[in-house]
Amino acid sequence: MSWKYQWQKRAQPHSQQVAQLAKQAGINELVATLLLQRGIKTSAQAQSFLHPQLQNLHDPYLLHDMDKAVERLTQALFSNEKILIYGDYDADGMTSAAILKLALANLGGQATVFIPDRFQDGYGPNLERYQQFVQEGYQLIVTVDNGITGLKEIEYAQAHQVDVIVTDHHNLPSRLPPAVALVHPRFTQSSYPCPDLSGAGVAFKLASALLEEPPVELLDLAAIGTIADMVKLTDENRILVTWGLKQMQQHLRIGLQKLCAQAHVQATTLTEDDISFQIAPRLNSLGRLDQASKGVELLTTTDTAQAQKLAQEIEGLNQKRKILTQEVYQAALKQSQKQIQSQNKILVLAGNNWHQGILGIVAGKIVEQTRHPTVVLSIQADGRAVGSARSPDNFNLYQTLAALRSLYQNFGGHAQACGLTLAAKDISQWQQQLNALPQVQEFDFEQKLTRYYDLKLTPSTINLVLWQQLQQLAPFGQGNNLPIIKVVDFDTYTAQYLGSKNQLHLKLRLKQRQQFLEIVAFNWGAQLAQVQKFDLQAVYGSLLKNNWRQQSHLQLNLEDVDFKAIIVHQNQHQLIDLRAHRSLENQIQQAENLVFFQEQHLQTVQKQYSQAHCLLATQVASNLTQMSLIDRPTSLKDFEQFIVNNKQLTRLELIFHTRYPLYYQLNLSAATWHQSLKYFYNHQNLTVSDLPVVAQYLGLTPLEIKFILKVFSELKFVKIENGLLMHPNKIPQRQLEESPTYCQINDLVAVQNQLIDSKTGEVINYIKKILQ
Repeated sequence: MSWKYQWQKRAQPHSQQVAQLAKQAGINELVATLLLQRGIKTSAQAQSFLHPQLQNLHDPYLLHDMDKAVERLTQALFSNEKILIYGDYDADGMTSAAILKLALANLGGQATVFIPDRFQDGYGPNLERYQQFVQEGYQLIVTVDNGITGLKEIEYAQAHQVDVIVTDHHNLPSRLPPAVALVHPRFTQSSYPCPDLSGAGVAFKLASALLEEPPVELLDLAAIGTIADMVKLTDENRILVTWGLKQMQQHLRIGLQKLCAQAHVQATTLTEDDISFQIAPRLNSLGRLDQASKGVELLTTTDTAQAQKLAQEIEGLNQKRKILTQEVYQAALKQSQKQIQSQNKILVLAGNNWHQGILGIVAGKIVEQTRHPTVVLSIQADGRAVGSARSPDNFNLYQTLAALRSLYQNFGGHAQACGLTLAAKDISQWQQQLNALPQVQEFDFEQKLTRYYDLKLTPSTINLVLWQQLQQLAPFGQGNNLPIIKVVDFDTYTAQYLGSKNQLHLKLRLKQRQQFLEIVAFNWGAQLAQVQKFDLQAVYGSLLKNNWRQQSHLQLNLEDVDFKAIIVHQNQHQLIDLRAHRSLENQIQQAENLVFFQEQHLQTVQKQYSQAHCLLATQVASNLTQMSLIDRPTSLKDFEQFIVNNKQLTRLELIFHTRYPLYYQLNLSAATWHQSLKYFYNHQNLTVSDLPVVAQYLGLTPLEIKFILKVFSELKFVKIENGLLMHPNKIPQRQLEESPTYCQINDLVAVQNQLIDSKTGEVINYIKKILQ
């Protein structure tokens, strides 16, 4: 059973269809199969897809209001009017602004580029800025990658005799701004053939119309913006990216040369992955931490020294962005674990002055780790909480957050990504209201998303020939994803952390006879124990060619793994180890008799799955021979008693699910207990509200400090009166084992060590000893 997703093989086209397309298009059957799965059915369609041509770019005048935009810009150039380009602070916005600036320069015109500050100005048109531009005497404002929502700003500009041309690709609002031209690929009136253009794509079309031909020297910028904004790489976008990459491989503008050097990217082999994971994040770091206008400078400069200086500055910002992201992520991850323990389905994680530029990245990483919708908030000195929210693909976070719109000072976004601002004092109440919403209560966040794999192969069949065949479908991206390969039939494997700096990523090595396949598993560091402890039977991922220090080799970029359901026969007993399988829903639906050690867990499952046959471990009938242990015992004594009482079992499935894993991991050292007691006795007048600070000082989690305080309270080391922590003058002579809470947690830790962290063979041997 897989760890992250529910996998199915993608529907296969009929073999006759495959053979026919392969013959007509002159391609092999593997490529023909993948094309048919992408809806490409004829030889002409295949040739157009595999060999995109610039002459197949659509007429720019098919875009809504393109004629009006060209006429107004031509007039401005002829009259030498003062023109301002209003961009956006992400890579798409920077490349859009650079394209238009360079296109106007080719026509002998000059324009000032303004990129809003993420924190001062916010996204899109800003009224104060428009008022400033009017005062500064600008006669024409052209927006790129924004503007379609700027109703009041554009009304103001037009009322003050400043014309505005909007070029944008974001969702159309119900009420459009009164601009002289609205150039947008999704106007229903225009029926533009490629509605999925990025901001840079729209800017490129405007430049094509102005220059009366596609400006091939700007294809690189159009490609970067298109890839960075993750629009569909089909139709016109595929042409722009294919030819933009070719141009960059042959000749890089000076700013990109210097940026690629900083990122250790080889220009002659530049790919869409290099743009996605190396170039775009560096450009985006400017908008997150500094001034995105520097990105436009880098992309348009012809000065080598300036390009070098800007590239070095951007590299420094990108490294800072990584450090900030990791710091906030670790703090947010600790909060998320506590909130999951409290049964919050939507996680709200907040910290003082967390950098606003990286909140969305952190929220996305928390979602990937926990599968819970997540809001990450930065609490400001003025009492505002500014944040970003992300969610899994199967949950509409925008609709859920919008249900409490009255609490927000600012709010916007789409189904899986939102931005919002609210009063920090309202956070706790707001989270409670969020989690109480019916759509949240009813949603099962442990349900796995369904994904599809394209090929089922063994390590020995994955080679350079296969990679070259798959590369015929490049460039890959949204709408044309890298084929997912399910790798099976390997004999052995190893797993370890990737690199020595941190423990975020893994490297696996599969072996089939004398063939090896290397796998990189980004953000899988937390799963190393599972991967080493349980046997893998399959891995899922996409094939990459890694070029490093003039050496190249194939590797799989891991998406998911399948663990074996380990079956061990012991005399008349069949023991099945299913501990590695995360989807409790599937296990419940497939099991016959569900046995629980804890009644609250039984009641929760019984309520959700009314047809399930649920039993307490102390109430199992003597004639039952097959059952599944769903949750964890609270002590080894309870588990041993269950095994002794049910020797009639012929089949026992070990699942041991829990929603509270941290309670089983509260294994504190003697030094921690001593240090904590010493701290409490050396600090007078501590209050309950001081505990977060105390925990931080001692290097403890909120759950650990709560556990310690409860134990100390039971032992009369401290007592709490009216929120004040008090202690006697002399410490009583007591042992930790005299605390009921300490003993309970110790029992849970013993369960964790014996039944959860142990390998399959160790658990089986333990059960065998009980049965003897």
